[in-house]
Amino acid sequence: MIGKTEMLKGKLFVVSIMLLLITIIQGCSSTTKLVDSWADSGYQGEKLRKFLVIGVVKDDLMRRTFEDQFVGKMTQGGREAVASYVYMPHLQDYKEREKIEAVVKKVGADAVLVTTLQDVENRKDYVPPRVDYYVPAAWGGYGYYGYYFQSMQPIYTPGYERTTKVVRLETRVFSVKTGKMVWGGATESFNPSSAGQIVAKLASLVVSDMKKAGLIK
Repeated sequence: MIGKTEMLKGKLFVVSIMLLLITIIQGCSSTTKLVDSWADSGYQGEKLRKFLVIGVVKDDLMRRTFEDQFVGKMTQGGREAVASYVYMPHLQDYKEREKIEAVVKKVGADAVLVTTLQDVENRKDYVPPRVDYYVPAAWGGYGYYGYYFQSMQPIYTPGYERTTKVVRLETRVFSVKTGKMVWGGATESFNPSSAGQIVAKLASLVVSDMKKAGLIK
């Protein structure tokens, strides 16, 4: 027959493996955060209401997906937004300032939002082992003092190597009237499951921060 001690050790082993899996899953969860932002505190113009959204991405399908989803988020608050690919199907054909200004005028935008991919990094780090908590043993035979210190079994989470995918994007917003940048921000996305997931969170962060700066309603 298997003794109580062996059974307890088996249970502790199973619990420790479960804790390790939970830790790894939590470590791989996707998040996007605004790591830096700037707003023109001297901006005196009207609140921006219509945006031309430009995603500077080499892959055409990804660019269209990015712009469409960003437009969808930007228009939720009653604002207007237009995806640039509708008027600028090939960005490489719009290197001259006059061509871009013609599109902006045709759209009727009072702001241009440009997002560029800065970097994609696979970051590796080591998570050291640790004691998560203690589980009381299934038996006792000590006084309260000895029982407390001798019958509590530690649950360990072993150390492991973790790889985190980090996507860095930079977004800038320009006023058409002044031609100057009125807002800029940098975001980092950790372990994104899709481009759409990044865009949805990115748009929410941009809109929220621009509201705080008083640039949009």
